[in-house]
Amino acid sequence: MQTYGGVSRYYFELCSRLQNLSNQEMNGRIVAPIHVNEYIQKLPQSQIDYFLRVNRFPGAWRFLQPFNQMMSRYKMATNHTNLVHETFYCQQSVAPQNCPRVITVYDMLFEAQAKQSRAYQSMLQTKKKAIERADKVICISASTKRELIQYLSVPESKISTIHLGFELSSAVPSFSANTNTQVPINAETNHNHLTAKPFLLHVGYRAGYKNFTNLLKAYAASDYLKNTFDLVTFGPNPFTRDESLHIEGLKLSDHVRQVSGSDEKLIAHYQNAAAYILPSTYEGFGIPLLEAMQFGCPVLCSDTTSMPEVAGNAACYFDPHSIDSMRSVIESTMQSTHLKDQKIQLGFERVKQFSWNKCTLETINLYRQLL
Repeated sequence: MQTYGGVSRYYFELCSRLQNLSNQEMNGRIVAPIHVNEYIQKLPQSQIDYFLRVNRFPGAWRFLQPFNQMMSRYKMATNHTNLVHETFYCQQSVAPQNCPRVITVYDMLFEAQAKQSRAYQSMLQTKKKAIERADKVICISASTKRELIQYLSVPESKISTIHLGFELSSAVPSFSANTNTQVPINAETNHNHLTAKPFLLHVGYRAGYKNFTNLLKAYAASDYLKNTFDLVTFGPNPFTRDESLHIEGLKLSDHVRQVSGSDEKLIAHYQNAAAYILPSTYEGFGIPLLEAMQFGCPVLCSDTTSMPEVAGNAACYFDPHSIDSMRSVIESTMQSTHLKDQKIQLGFERVKQFSWNKCTLETINLYRQLL
């Protein structure tokens, strides 16, 4: 289903580390008969069962899902599978009979926003069914675990909290916006642009709970921020017409830019930004928080859901629902060199608590419980 993305990256990282970190006790195989994913192409042949990699096309996963499920059942039955870690929510399990099942829950966003998610009721029922049939459930944050218990009444004894890892470097797959799955790189993503004016950095998608609209309003409400910093949002999607009109209406056309590009370009933005800002009203984890800390970028973020759990004392927090709170915290942080330097040093220490190796070792321990 994914060319790139957090969920498929998670399984790639687990599978690539499983054998070595289990002292050869376990070997993982990703079963993806027909897929569009770039990450798993980097696995050795012994760790992937697939028939064909195709380019993404509209409705691909709906069209190919029945074939993939049939082939997955066959592959798992003939390979004497001992445990199945389902990679997403399906109506029917592909695991052999009596084979232990694990599933990972990333967030409970649609359950938390039930009134706004009527169009997703079918997906929510599928998710609930997949969770109910699993022998163990992994939550990527304690925040997600609390909500899983709250909304689906899953027994706490069935749930393990295992934080994600993170790794942003030139060694990981580079998803350049030049590929046919992304938008063209904006001319302003060249590194000369980075030194033109100090800038505040936002990373990722902007719509809905990502709350970019409130960040724009907070930025527009501060003459200090507008006069001192540009606002740069780094992500795959150019501004929509509505976003452009909103930016124009706030008189920010000369101050706000959208850029996109490879991991290397993203790293350059983290390294050169005055601060990284995550204004979401909801996050299941928030990997960019750790990415920013890794590269010495001060972090400002919302005080809701999993964000305080991930960022700890290495971030400055605001209320994402309050324009004044967001504006005030950004202003006060940017005006204090001491505070910024303090958060940078705390960030360097904070990221040591998260890694893909740690995530994999904790997952191996959970597998051992079932095996």
